[in-house]
Parts: sequence; structure tokens; C-alpha cells
Amino acid sequence: MNRSKHFLSLCFLLLIQFHVVGQEPWQLIKDKEGIQVFTRSNTVSSFKEFKATMRIEAKVNEFLAVLYDVEGLSDWGYNLKESKLLNRPDDMTQTYYAVAKAPWPYKDRDGIYLNQISWDNKTKVLLVDIEMLEQNVEVSGDYVRMDGYGYWQVKEVSASEVEVIFQMQVDPGGSIKAWIANMFVSDSPYHTMLGLRDVLQKKKYHGKSYDFLHD
Repeated sequence: MNRSKHFLSLCFLLLIQFHVVGQEPWQLIKDKEGIQVFTRSNTVSSFKEFKATMRIEAKVNEFLAVLYDVEGLSDWGYNLKESKLLNRPDDMTQTYYAVAKAPWPYKDRDGIYLNQISWDNKTKVLLVDIEMLEQNVEVSGDYVRMDGYGYWQVKEVSASEVEVIFQMQVDPGGSIKAWIANMFVSDSPYHTMLGLRDVLQKKKYHGKSYDFLHD
């Protein structure tokens, strides 16, 4: 029995070590207009993972109002040409569909995004887990379905300022080579953060209140 426990413990430690070794350190590749973009390689995918960070004068509830306005995501999300809400059973969960433009000669990409939202009142951190799903919307011959995962993290650092982190690992699918996609991996997070900063200034997203932010 003790030998079995020892073996299982050893396997668990090896798995942890493999995961840590498989994650390369983040590399800063863009630092512009208050937005920092990092990338790193890993053993999960040949496509690089990205992370973007910024601080902005805004409130957590304003970010949520922007996120809930799914039809408005194409106004600020990088290269998004279409977005529509599929399901929102409550304030903590939503699923939406979006189409992104791809450069010629590639087909445009589409994806189904599941957002699962949590709020830590002690740390004042909003976390939006992002999972890209296969079901719900049939794959169209006009598009290539993307796969990926990531998150938004919005931390209240003062009454009028938040720190935003946007992190994703995306596989664009189809025939796009990883080395080509990796050359432009900073474009999406950088321009998405720029768009978010602009849209957060719109008055229609101000003054919203959500009960779970005060729990």
C-alpha cells in the first residue's frame, strides 16, 4: 500500500514538473501606449500564447457592461466582423458566436465562446474564463472554426482605475502555418486592448449595477 502511494506521488510530481518545464517564460514583445503584450511558447500548441496588460480609468461594472453587449463586440474586438449572443442563463455565464476576418487568401474564422464569470470581493478581482466550444453552431463552409482558451482579469486598483489582463491560447485552424501566425501574434491583443479602452469611455456603459459585485 505504501509503495502504491509512493508511486502515485512520484507520478504526480513528475506531471507537475512536466507542466512547468512545458511553459516557457513570458517575453515582452510590445510596450506601447500603456499596453504591454507578452508571448510565450509551450508544449501544448505550436501557436504562441499571448498576454496583454494595461491600466485604465474605468470601473469593473463598466467592463461587464461592455462584455454583456455581445452585439457591440465587433466595434472593438480586433478584426471581428460579426458577433451574436447565443445564451445567457444568468449574469455569470454567457455563450456567444463571433466571426473574425482573416487575411487573403485564407478563409475568415469563426468561434463559439463560453464566458464563465466570477468575482472575488476580497481581492476586488473579476475573472472571465474563456473557453472556445465546438457545439451549438454548425461549421459553415465559408469559415474555419477556431479553438482556444484564456481569460480576462479585471482588478479594481482604486475607485476609478482598473488593471486589465487579457490572455489567450488560440489555434486558428485550417492551413495557416504556426510560424506565420506567430509573426503577428501581438496584433490581436494590442488592438483589442486599444478598442476596449476606447469603448469603455462610451456613456451607454456607465452607471450599470450588478448585484454579485457587491456580495
